[in-house]
Amino acid sequence: MTCIFCQIAAGELPSALVYRDTHCMAFMDVHPLGQGHLLLIPLAHVEKLEQLPTVIRQHLYQVFDTLLAAQRRAGFGVEGTHLIVNDGKATNQHIPHAHLHLVPRQRGDGLGFGLRMFMHFTGLFGRRTPLQTLRRQALVIAAELDPQALENLAHRTSRLHATST
Repeated sequence: MTCIFCQIAAGELPSALVYRDTHCMAFMDVHPLGQGHLLLIPLAHVEKLEQLPTVIRQHLYQVFDTLLAAQRRAGFGVEGTHLIVNDGKATNQHIPHAHLHLVPRQRGDGLGFGLRMFMHFTGLFGRRTPLQTLRRQALVIAAELDPQALENLAHRTSRLHATST
């Protein structure tokens, strides 16, 4: 059985893509905890991050750092960001594919955010955000990325991964 993230990565399901390279991709969460909520996934299907080769895990965290900076330049998460990793069933990981959430926060969003987070992580996702809305947010964030730096990072990771296997 193919998971929903693998279907998105294969282009079988639509997404609001922010970034993709040979190792990972980032797209908007369809049930966001707030505007600018991104998911970062490895393209390889693994349930837990520890199942990825070290070099790919390191790549994910470097891409995360780049995405975080782009989110902030785009106006999302200027006051703070949650990095959320639900790694395994015991953490209420609903999709058995390793992924990181980059959730922008702002002062005063506590009660509404807390309720959305509770619903999100118990599987009560609520309404989906329209894909068109998510794609607009994705374009704003993607415009703040440095494509040359990301290309260099992906190329370096590919070289390191090839020599470590």
